[in-house]
Amino acid sequence: MQITQNLKLKQSQSLVMTPQLQQAIKLLQLNNLELTDLVNKELEENPFLENESTEEIVEDFDENTSDLNDSFESGESLKDEPKIDDYENRWDIDSSHQSFNKNINSDSTDAGSVVEQTLSERVSLKTILKSQAELEFELDTDKQISELLIDYIDPSGWITYSLDEISSFSGYELKKIEEVLLKMQSFEPNGVFARNLKECLILQLKNDGKLCSSKQILIENLELLGEGNLKELQKITNLKEDELRESIKCVRLLNPKPGTKYSEEYTNIFNPDVIVSKNNENWEVELNDSTLPKVTVNQEYINEIERLNCSDTDKKYINENLNSAKWLIKAIEQRNMTTLKISAEIVNQQKLFFEKGKKYLKPMILKDVAKKINMHESTVSRVTSEKLMLTPRGIFEMKLFFSASIGSTSEGESHSAASVRESLKKLISNEPMNSPFSDEILVDKLQSQGISLARRTVAKYRELLNIPSSSIRRRMMKIQNLNI
Repeated sequence: MQITQNLKLKQSQSLVMTPQLQQAIKLLQLNNLELTDLVNKELEENPFLENESTEEIVEDFDENTSDLNDSFESGESLKDEPKIDDYENRWDIDSSHQSFNKNINSDSTDAGSVVEQTLSERVSLKTILKSQAELEFELDTDKQISELLIDYIDPSGWITYSLDEISSFSGYELKKIEEVLLKMQSFEPNGVFARNLKECLILQLKNDGKLCSSKQILIENLELLGEGNLKELQKITNLKEDELRESIKCVRLLNPKPGTKYSEEYTNIFNPDVIVSKNNENWEVELNDSTLPKVTVNQEYINEIERLNCSDTDKKYINENLNSAKWLIKAIEQRNMTTLKISAEIVNQQKLFFEKGKKYLKPMILKDVAKKINMHESTVSRVTSEKLMLTPRGIFEMKLFFSASIGSTSEGESHSAASVRESLKKLISNEPMNSPFSDEILVDKLQSQGISLARRTVAKYRELLNIPSSSIRRRMMKIQNLNI
């Protein structure tokens, strides 16, 4: 056996993500509110950052910090950052194929302020409940348990946790919690502190003095009512047809989510990231400035530092934080311009949707947008993830505009999955009252519109729209025919 030694030289190439690149990628995925949270955290940690109180353009910060290098003996780290001109060229937008504004005009409607003003005029559900608890309970223990139960209530007015779990979390006896809950179930709005739908409806009837054995049996068998199985309900409740009709009418007047008429501290406020509007014949895309953070470099702090005789350790700290501040501002601007560019291309490709409605939403994938604006598909995916677009037709997730292609029965253009679902929804809404369309009939109806779908696909789309089968719809129509 002979042992030999060989010397080989191997050369390889790999892509290393710098912290700055990682930061830029992270910012792309954030919506405006998440970006604001991140900026607020950076403002607390970095003394060079401050909220921009004026309407100065952020790229002017370089002029404010140009002399700082000269004040330090070693400022080599500053030389490695890209120039503003390079950055702007990299993200330059070709205005030949799309029209949009970089920022919201001063006279534009503040989408966030309208919502906040509306909510401020409403009373919080928890505030209403706390005021009633203060009047109802005198003992400290009862007050503490009532506050605990109010904290565990959801916006619908229900208790979503079991009492055993609440007892385990809090340390209070289960029996004591049940006693307090029983009293709180008589609070306004009628039906609050229920643990499920059936209990919510029963509480409303009980508190109004309208609960009887037949109505309670009816509520306990809501599944049969949902299916329209009137014969079985009549058999179980021992009611005549007219009596059953009145009982069903009474139940249908109840509110399954009594707390929804009040606002909550955690009410989901839809703050759009992008605003689309029409100016004459042109569509304009704007960033929602009302929710965008505005930061700049703290010039006063820089001026103070220039007067100091700093040590090498201090100089290193200053350079690191200054570079971090400048990179963050550039990354935010880069993120905003990228979002704007992609949004404008989406609007450009989906003009028929904005003009005529959801039915005209055309098939589009990430590659279609990425190819037009010379970006990678992953960038388009990150930018459109969990971001909202305010349009004259409402607020939509940007992912909505991307849809798979559905084949056509003719040589015409293919259809998007979203437009097909819209056509299906319209067909079912216009079906005869006494003869709902089966999935087979819906297939034929769609084919007559040039849409080729299998019966299973139609059933899948129908389920996605929360539309029951034709047999269940037929039973539900029987209830409608009772004139209640």
